[in-house]
Amino acid sequence: MYSCAGNLTCAGYPGSFEHEFLDAETFAEWGVDFLKYDYCYHSSIIHGKYLYQRMGLALENCGRDILFSACSWGADQTHEWIKSTGASMWRSTGDIFDTWESIKELVKQQNCLHPYNAVGCFNDMDMLVVGMYGKGNVGLKGCNDTQYKTHFSIWALLGSPLMIGCDVRNMSEETKRILGNEELILINQDKACRQPIKLNGFWQEEDCMIYARQLEHGEIAIGLFNLGQEATYARFNLDELGLPLSTGRTLKMKELWTGEELTVKNASVIWKLAPYDCAVFRAKVEKR
Repeated sequence: MYSCAGNLTCAGYPGSFEHEFLDAETFAEWGVDFLKYDYCYHSSIIHGKYLYQRMGLALENCGRDILFSACSWGADQTHEWIKSTGASMWRSTGDIFDTWESIKELVKQQNCLHPYNAVGCFNDMDMLVVGMYGKGNVGLKGCNDTQYKTHFSIWALLGSPLMIGCDVRNMSEETKRILGNEELILINQDKACRQPIKLNGFWQEEDCMIYARQLEHGEIAIGLFNLGQEATYARFNLDELGLPLSTGRTLKMKELWTGEELTVKNASVIWKLAPYDCAVFRAKVEKR
């Protein structure tokens, strides 16, 4: 179900402003499981945190377990108050579009928001545009399969809810392969839901990003992402992950798109990335 914290929805239909409890009870009667709650035509004199608290409280008292997807686009410093509203997930950005420029912009907005993703209140970077190829409401220019692969990998590693945006009735085989990468989905769904960190690396191009995230049972997810149009190298040292040479430990790494395995030597990783491409690893700590 879709509704809005304003008088009207973004499409101009009636919103739920000052009808939150009535609407929540009605949604429960209809058997609704998921509510996306948008932010168009909202009051300019009532802060967003109060509007989302109203619907969050209404849903908690409606008699049905309904997932509350708060979509305030990151406005009004959403990250600072969203956990107080009962929201299950929250949009941290404006809308995504099926262009590489849009994906890249949303990724770069995340650097200051990583601490605000948590179990029970997940940071939603918006839906996946994988496989849209320029079709649909947000189609615009479209992306190629390498860009879609990187898009999916970043969303999975950073812990964003994974919602398919393309027409599932007409997915290409490559789209199915990307969206069906079970090992990336396992990282996304890791129960610990720990905060990702952005590594400094060394000799890094501006559009080359390296993220890591501790998983359950001592494993580490590591993502190398080239957002630029030229090939580049991702380089980092293991001491950024708490594994300097003095620990006597290293990483055994498996790349989750190719299945390639390697053991890190000399406490440094150097990996070549094609334009717009990525590499994502699941790594285990082991003795040298």
